[in-house]
Amino acid sequence: MAKLYGKIIEAKLLTEQERKEMFSLMEEFYDDTALNVFMKDLEEKDYCILLFDEDDIIKGFSTQKIMSVEVEGENVHGIFSGDTIIHKEYWGSIELYRLFAKYFISYGKRYGSFYWFLISKGYKTYRMLPLFFKEFYPNYRVETPAYEQRIMDSFGAAKYPEEYDKERGVILYKGTKDKLKAGVADITEKQLKDADILHFLKLNPEYYKGNDIVCLAKLTEGNLKPAIRRLLLGK
Repeated sequence: MAKLYGKIIEAKLLTEQERKEMFSLMEEFYDDTALNVFMKDLEEKDYCILLFDEDDIIKGFSTQKIMSVEVEGENVHGIFSGDTIIHKEYWGSIELYRLFAKYFISYGKRYGSFYWFLISKGYKTYRMLPLFFKEFYPNYRVETPAYEQRIMDSFGAAKYPEEYDKERGVILYKGTKDKLKAGVADITEKQLKDADILHFLKLNPEYYKGNDIVCLAKLTEGNLKPAIRRLLLGK
C-alpha cells in the first residue's frame, strides 16, 4: 500500500484549494453532503490534520476543536474530532492516528485531565477505541462510571443541545445529515461476530441514517495500550 504523509495546521490557515479537495473527498464517500454546511463546520474548528499522497493530493483529513465542558463545577478539557475520512485506498494507514496522538497528547499535558470527545456514526471509528485504549466509554466490558457519563452528557448537550438524546447517548440529527454511502462501511454478518461492533450496533442501530454515538477516552500516554503506544509514539 502506498504511504501517506501528513501535517497538522490551524484550520483558519487552510487554503481554498485544500478546502475544495477536502469537500471533494467527503462527496466521494458520503451521501447528503452540502458545501455550505461543510464550510460552516470547518470555520468552527481549531485544527485540521491533512493526509497527502505522493502527488501531494489530499487523501484524508480530520478536523479538531479544543473544547471544555462544566462538570460538577469544574471545567473538563478535551479535543473534539469532527469530520474525518481516509480514502478507501489507504485504509490501514496509521499516519492520521500517529499525528493525532503525538500532537494532542502533548497538547493535553497543560491540563489536569484531557479527553478525546469522539462521535461515531460508523463501526470503524468506534472500533478504534478498544484497539487503542485501555479505558474508554461506552464499553460493553464495563458500565460507564458516573463521572465519565456526566462528561459525555455535558459534551453532548453543549455541542448538540437540540439533538443529543441523553437516554440513548446518541445524537439524532434533525433534517438531512451526511452519512456514509452504502457499501463503504456496512456491517456484515461476519463483523457481528466482533463483540465491539455488535455493541456499537446495539447503541446506534440506525447508524445508517448518520446518527452518532458520543464516546470518551482519556487522552494520555498511560491510557494507550502498550503496543499502540510504541506504534504511535515510539515509546
